[in-house]
Amino acid sequence: MPVRHLWALAGLVCWPMLSLAALDPTDVVQIQATGSLVHDNNLFRLPDDLDPSLFGIDPDKNSDTTRILGVGLKLDKAISRQRVIGDLTLNDIAYDKNTNLNHIAGDGRLAWLWQVGNHWSGEAAYRKRRALGGFGDFRQSVKDLIDTETFSFSGGYQFHPRWRLSASYYDLDVQHSAPTRESLDYNAKSAGVLLTYRTPADNTIGIQARSTDRNYPKRSVLGGIATFDDGHTETRLEVTTLWRYSGALTFDAAIGHVDVKNNELSQRDFSGLTWKAAAIWEPTGKLRFNLNGAKDVQVYEDVAASYLVVNKVGLSPIYAITSKIFLQGDFNYEKRGYRGDPGFVLGVPEREDKLRIARLTLGYTPIRNIDLSLAYEYGDRRSNRELNDYDYRSWFATIRIGF
Repeated sequence: MPVRHLWALAGLVCWPMLSLAALDPTDVVQIQATGSLVHDNNLFRLPDDLDPSLFGIDPDKNSDTTRILGVGLKLDKAISRQRVIGDLTLNDIAYDKNTNLNHIAGDGRLAWLWQVGNHWSGEAAYRKRRALGGFGDFRQSVKDLIDTETFSFSGGYQFHPRWRLSASYYDLDVQHSAPTRESLDYNAKSAGVLLTYRTPADNTIGIQARSTDRNYPKRSVLGGIATFDDGHTETRLEVTTLWRYSGALTFDAAIGHVDVKNNELSQRDFSGLTWKAAAIWEPTGKLRFNLNGAKDVQVYEDVAASYLVVNKVGLSPIYAITSKIFLQGDFNYEKRGYRGDPGFVLGVPEREDKLRIARLTLGYTPIRNIDLSLAYEYGDRRSNRELNDYDYRSWFATIRIGF
């Protein structure tokens, strides 16, 4: 469908709702429109001290401004003891200079929250997402649209007022549109079980086990120079807890053990302790702090490595200046070990990156159905590999209207 037709259709859908002039959270169907301008001074994440033309990038196009127009639709419908939730977002993204990167991105999810009797409940869901791949690892003016498709199902049995046993499964498929990045295509199948106990104070503690098989069907083996693995199995066992210490302070944590075994290359296996922790503290009605940290094994759709061992910490303070204006900061630090790098050379230390990102956001809600925000972000990466260092600065301006 041509872009102009997409927006004409969105306008026709939204027009009958304009007279409502308010977004009611209890509505079965909600519609919203968004518009954003984003400026990035280092779009392709190039090192400062090198000529962009060495990477095939026009020096005049490394800094660019992006226009984003979006429409969203939310559905929340209860049918007896069942509930259906739908969420769809479409974004028309256009670049001022790098017009070859123009695209339509989207994210849609449909979920059925099911319940049978008083003790059985769970969720069946489908999600499809399309987004542009990042440039931090590739430094090419290539439009790589990443399609991520997920089927998931979970179910649990409340065999005691305070005890619940549940199981879950998902099948995830990731496809890249750029032929040069087909080796990043992968499929993941994951199954897990969770036993949870809820205390009289409404805190929870649980133990869970999960196994995930990831396969990269378009990878091959190159003998002599670099070696590629076509998949791995991740197995984890962990204890989780959610503790509401008071009305102002909540803790959420998990600690466990993870094993990652590669199909072919045991040199890149991982076995060790992992943990996640987060705290939310609201000392006053106007001020809130979100603090989080983790050491975990993670998979990124647009990073060359099959998996990374990530150590990270983040802080997000939020201050309500008035009932309509807020100021938020986001500060994040990550250290990434590219344990599953598909192109490593035997005998060479694995790649390690350190990333820092800081963002400051000012938000304003003049009336209930309109949100305005302005944000500034600075980020940098330092690596033990040549040519992988970079820094960037970005500005964001966004308006959201709900109907």
